[in-house]
Amino acid sequence: MHSAGHLQAILPEMAIAPQPLSEHPEWLLASMIGRSAAMQRLFSQMRCTARHLRIATIEGECGTGKTLAARTLHELGPASGGPFVPCHAAQFFQHGPSLASLTPLAVDAREGTLFLSHVEELSLDQQSRLIAFLQWIDHQQSRRAPDPGPRQVFFSSTTPLRKLASSPQFRADLCHRMTAIRFIMPPLRERRDDLGLLADSFARSFSTTHGKLLRGIGPQTLERLAAHNWPGNVRELQSVIQTAALECEGQWIRPIDLPAFSSAGYPHSTDDTPDDDPNLDRAILRHVNLVLARVDGNKLRAAKMLGISRSTLYRLLDAATVSRTVIEPRRLTSQT
Repeated sequence: MHSAGHLQAILPEMAIAPQPLSEHPEWLLASMIGRSAAMQRLFSQMRCTARHLRIATIEGECGTGKTLAARTLHELGPASGGPFVPCHAAQFFQHGPSLASLTPLAVDAREGTLFLSHVEELSLDQQSRLIAFLQWIDHQQSRRAPDPGPRQVFFSSTTPLRKLASSPQFRADLCHRMTAIRFIMPPLRERRDDLGLLADSFARSFSTTHGKLLRGIGPQTLERLAAHNWPGNVRELQSVIQTAALECEGQWIRPIDLPAFSSAGYPHSTDDTPDDDPNLDRAILRHVNLVLARVDGNKLRAAKMLGISRSTLYRLLDAATVSRTVIEPRRLTSQT
């Protein structure tokens, strides 16, 4: 236990952590945060091109924020008045081979933005149907049909599509159309200047969502975060801060509040965390992170082991809503 005098000596040191975002609006682009040179270059590219986009691809490792980038481009672009409709690319094409089966989903994004993720997972047959779909959109827009479908179509891939196009796995003609304009999301290890900004932002977001007063992270905590390589990127950092926020007993996240890091990069419970901890939020997060570490971060395998859908797992990792998420067992299928 710290004495009152010792706490008074510590808190001022932690409280002098700067609040730079309010002083540097250029470090913000919609909900994206970045002061690093890599992110500032990306912000400049997004600002210059957003108003003119029809088709674009966002590439980057898992957890780098591709969906957030797509939503930001939507908000900055000509389709901002319409809906933003995200969908896994393979799921978009799962209801039969005919183009007619796609149009109801396309109409959901009418005059807005359709965002198809994980396009690197499309089969050659699905790639052919995607080409037909893009041709259909061109035709609808050229004749100004009453239901023209989405005004913009964005894609994301964890693998550089131009690299895939050099192999038989991906159609070169489709790749050329999709990557005429592309945005590269840098991994967190290449934007370490953003680590403190992101961690503070996640801590304050947790504070707002859960009504738990958190002012941010302390200097020694940042040092420990900076020592990690972050193979899971921003999503991993968010998960770590959420776990630490649950453990934190004060207004500042301390090094002792951080979970240990596994070799896979995902946090797992420390040895001094009691197995009979009655807190449900902490128990769920610890178990999810343990399973992720066991499968080297493979989300699909982790979801199957947990008996939940992959979308539920992503919700657990992407948002600080563990206590509000209902986890329901489901019948596992062979679909991925």
